[in-house]
Amino acid sequence: MSERPQAVINRQLIDKADLIVAVFWKRFGTPTGVSASGTQEEIERAITQGKRALIYFSDIEDIRDGDDDQKALVKSFRDSLSAKGLYWTYRSRAEFERLFRTHLASAVQELTAKHQKPVPKRKKAAGVSLTGSALANIQGDNNQVDQRVHHQPRKIKLIVPPPENAVTPAQKKKIEGWIDELVDCTANMTRPAAYGMWWKRLQNECEVTRYEDILSSQMGDVEKWFRKNRAMGVRKQRTKSPDLWRNARITAIKAAMKSIGRTNDDYYPEIARRLKMKKPFDSITKLTKTDLERVYRMVLKDAGSS
Repeated sequence: MSERPQAVINRQLIDKADLIVAVFWKRFGTPTGVSASGTQEEIERAITQGKRALIYFSDIEDIRDGDDDQKALVKSFRDSLSAKGLYWTYRSRAEFERLFRTHLASAVQELTAKHQKPVPKRKKAAGVSLTGSALANIQGDNNQVDQRVHHQPRKIKLIVPPPENAVTPAQKKKIEGWIDELVDCTANMTRPAAYGMWWKRLQNECEVTRYEDILSSQMGDVEKWFRKNRAMGVRKQRTKSPDLWRNARITAIKAAMKSIGRTNDDYYPEIARRLKMKKPFDSITKLTKTDLERVYRMVLKDAGSS
């Protein structure tokens, strides 16, 4: 009872904590005699001790109502952290969920690695040298018998479930198909490298660390991102790697025709007529780039893949 209340909180909670999380709206708190509020004192104490602090400021609600002094304190504290880059803001609860889920997973992984016991160094095995008239003779200093049993430390796997409103299995499959298309039209890069690049770009676009955390509500934006990059990739591939572009188009046309059960004999004349081509064709490998692209778009549209 004789001790300062905030000092008790600091000793019992902050000093024993591994991670500090603070979420601000429009109230800052009451002075402690050391800081403008207990929350500020706790955050600054944790940072001074080198602990991880996840700090968030809400930009969702209208804060015109409420105590002006409290709001001013929140703003002042936020401004003081701005130069250090020590906080995040969010404009929706879904955005806060994505941010916090990502940051928490990262922080827990770091803490797990930090507190994991180091693997003990192996001791050098003693040499075994036996001589005599026994049935088994081992001679020489280089003959060693190593009877050590090595126990590897148990690996801790952190499993973070996706948010409740994350993409469905069907939407995941659609995203995977889009990535496949982007990889197909990526020139001058191996397929594994192209896959890595496009998945990384998608995660950065959606601000997630894994594509399972993309929300169903983001599918429209993901599709726009895909179509934009596909158009750019096709133009580059068509110019820099025309053979690769042509082969990719031909493969896609044949796959789409197979999916709708059409054959060359009955479908090619129909396509030529619908596209008002000057003359019919019997092989897509002989088409010009322009006509091949026109045929590609029509077949995919018929197959419902556009």
